[in-house]
Amino acid sequence: MRTLMPTELEHKDAIREVIDRFSNLEIDVAEQSKLFTPDTHVEVYNADGSKMMEFDGADQLVELFGAAMAGVKTSFHINGQQVITIDGDTATDVHYGQALLVQEQDGKDVLLSHSIRYIDTLVLRDGVWRISRREQHFVISQTRDY
Repeated sequence: MRTLMPTELEHKDAIREVIDRFSNLEIDVAEQSKLFTPDTHVEVYNADGSKMMEFDGADQLVELFGAAMAGVKTSFHINGQQVITIDGDTATDVHYGQALLVQEQDGKDVLLSHSIRYIDTLVLRDGVWRISRREQHFVISQTRDY
């Protein structure tokens, strides 16, 4: 029996699944890290374009993002428009999302609202798409009483 190669549409669906699963996991950074390659490279930028952080490796992702999410009481993520370009075993995914986070600051709950543009490079290894590079750009960030 001949095995059919996945179509471009099937690859794009698999990539969308990775991106949506990341958002659905909300603040479960340990599980989110499994969607990245072990040698992933991540850069995070503030709304003014300045670099907030840069690191290599899924272990660093767990440590740094885990610390950032430690004080979050609840969260809600939603993904918007997305453009995926596939070139062999590599893909580029540009998507927009919003992250709403509730956490305590100065003894009261606040809502942090982040509108984010992600530029991801994904690689296909052993039939599974993983994020190997992520640029996360906070386009608009706002904090208000909850």
